[in-house]
Amino acid sequence: MKYYTYEEINKHNTTDDCWLVAGDKVYNVTHFLKLHPQHTERIMKYVGEDVKKHYDFHTKKQHEQWSKYLIGKIIDAKTTCSIQ
Repeated sequence: MKYYTYEEINKHNTTDDCWLVAGDKVYNVTHFLKLHPQHTERIMKYVGEDVKKHYDFHTKKQHEQWSKYLIGKIIDAKTTCSIQ
């Protein structure tokens, strides 16, 4: 498993290169945005934030979909991230 800092994650903040954090996990959702453009605006407003509360809202089946986009973990999940 690869580990990322929030500094690294914050560089991936466009619709052509979009990473999300949920808890201590990092997801590259770029491909998802291309497949489901109707969700783009909603997802993009959370780039740079921990979306764990939104992740937890999803069903088990939806969590399986998220697993396709898992690329690594946060080095320090207690640190907050922000888009510069």
